[in-house]
Amino acid sequence: MRCFSCGKLSFEPVCKECVKDFLTPEMIETEIGNLEVVSFFDYYLTVEFIKSKYISSGYRVYKFIAKKFFAPFIKAYVEHLDNKEIYLIGVDENISRGYSNVALLSEFAARKAKIKALHGVLRAKNRVQYAGKSLEFRLNNPRNFKYTGPKNIQAILIDDTTTTGTTLEEAHRVLKENGVNVHFALTVANAREGVDY
Repeated sequence: MRCFSCGKLSFEPVCKECVKDFLTPEMIETEIGNLEVVSFFDYYLTVEFIKSKYISSGYRVYKFIAKKFFAPFIKAYVEHLDNKEIYLIGVDENISRGYSNVALLSEFAARKAKIKALHGVLRAKNRVQYAGKSLEFRLNNPRNFKYTGPKNIQAILIDDTTTTGTTLEEAHRVLKENGVNVHFALTVANAREGVDY
């Protein structure tokens, strides 16, 4: 196969050189309300990979990111817990172009950590698109999440990008209302300036 980024022949969807040049984790930690959010990369340095979700071949990129970064991080976190019964919950695992990038992140990380991903349990009733929209627009058009999963559980919230934080904040609130204790949220990238993709 060829590297998604440079086009060179590679055994992986992203070759070792491009991983070294573009996918060296920064581990950005932010607080959104009372939710800790950990992101692996600065959005602006990895935008090419993040935007791969808009094309069908992005499936390979997100699967690679899940296995290479999410899985080891979550596995290490779970190994230090007394109670290892913790779930991964993806934010609005909407299927587009044949797959859900957030579901890929959750599923492949859960497999490696030997925990369970709860798929499709946190869905937005409002299908509004936030890409390119202002904070004001986001606040005036909430996602109206509905949670249908088990209550009184421990979880890690999974999403692809942190921008303004409104989506994660709303998701966290809905989970708390349903008895879900969210340890933290994990995202691929953080757009610190709040400029959307």
